[in-house]
Amino acid sequence: MGFDHYALMHHVDLTHYDPSLGHMDRGEMVALSNYPQAWVEEYIRRGIVSDDPILLASQRTNVGFTWDEVPSLIDFTAAHRALTDDTRRAGLWSGYTVPAHVPGEATGSCTFAMRVGRPLPMHNLAMAQLVGAFAFQAARTMVANARPQPAPRARKLTDRQLQCTILVGRGLNERQIAARLGISDETVKRHLKEARQAFQVAKSVQLVTRSLHYGQISLSDLVRD
Repeated sequence: MGFDHYALMHHVDLTHYDPSLGHMDRGEMVALSNYPQAWVEEYIRRGIVSDDPILLASQRTNVGFTWDEVPSLIDFTAAHRALTDDTRRAGLWSGYTVPAHVPGEATGSCTFAMRVGRPLPMHNLAMAQLVGAFAFQAARTMVANARPQPAPRARKLTDRQLQCTILVGRGLNERQIAARLGISDETVKRHLKEARQAFQVAKSVQLVTRSLHYGQISLSDLVRD
């Protein structure tokens, strides 16, 4: 999708986060990311989760928002401004966050972020909204040690179908995918058509979200190379 980083998390105390598990060592709480490790450690050490403006904004809306929109969603204080500056110094310059509200659970979110000097891929925010929602649900399932049921009559995608699906998820069109893989446009169209048929969906964005939900691709596959 053109993003550099991602983070999926329940908005809870992260002091019990176990990197080897990818979630809390107490309870079935999600905390997965490829953020810079130094920032993850500082974030946990400082207990930032309790006053993170991004997470506070997630409680005020059900739809995705860019980080630039946060001051319009919450009472944006000087402390929040300072934290935003710290985040940028850590290498996370801008982002898009998709809130996740599951009844009976702490609020969660899926965030896609950009490193310093790279703009948000605004043309892919609609896809990020869909992928983010599915990614959080898939992470909850993984943490609970449950496997999602396969899509009706779905089969495992071939390696080439997976490659095409991943590149669609990164925002490439069919011609760009063909150039990247060294195959013809028609071959790309055929692979994507057969992949959509495998999941019984009509659109490429549905193919990406289904592939993600059923574990055939991961969120890491969709961020920038």
